[in-house]
Amino acid sequence: MYADKKPDKVDPHELRLSKWVNCSLSNEPLTQPCVIDRLGNMFNKKALVEALIGKKLPKEFRYIKGLKDMIDIQLEVVPGEGEGEGEGNAPFQCLVPGLEFNGKYKFFALQNCGHVLSAKALKEVKSSECLVCYKEFEECDKIVINGSEEEVAVLRERMEEERSKMKEKKMKKLKNGEAGANGEELSGQGVEVSQLSGKKHGIVDVKGVDNVVGKVKGNGKVENVKDKEAKFQGDV
Repeated sequence: MYADKKPDKVDPHELRLSKWVNCSLSNEPLTQPCVIDRLGNMFNKKALVEALIGKKLPKEFRYIKGLKDMIDIQLEVVPGEGEGEGEGNAPFQCLVPGLEFNGKYKFFALQNCGHVLSAKALKEVKSSECLVCYKEFEECDKIVINGSEEEVAVLRERMEEERSKMKEKKMKKLKNGEAGANGEELSGQGVEVSQLSGKKHGIVDVKGVDNVVGKVKGNGKVENVKDKEAKFQGDV
């Protein structure tokens, strides 16, 4: 009898490298424009936007609701490599010390400007300015790319806190008779409108925005019900 063929061993180097040079959604080579989500996963922007429009995001990425949940990033191409190419080598690098973007080193994306820098560069050149564009950033602007479970847990907690604050802020606006415009989230009664809605992003599909705190008029403005009631009582 023939011996059973053993499955090919997975090269750990190739497996690690794939996570750093391929889109987390399509698994195709990263090509500009690229984006990162709030948990440090990288995507080709086109693939992610198309999945959002078609409502085809896998369960593990359903926390991504719209454009507000993705950050444009700038990846520095290694001279002579070209995007998405290279024979077993990383096509990207940190601009400052020249460290390869291959998973051996920790990298951060700065969400206020989108530049990607190695932890080593940020440690050696202690500054509150981006080392590429010199734009000011804070510690909370740093998003670790492909972080450990612990690092992702911290990012997830930060993301939930930011969403909770935004929810409270929008609820206050609604109570004051203001409505979100251009497809903002209206979370007062669990209603959410994708940030991708609107002609600007090629999507005209806004549904379910009829139950918010207050009454929605035909012109899209929220009429404050409490103010009306108070006025009516005053007239009586």
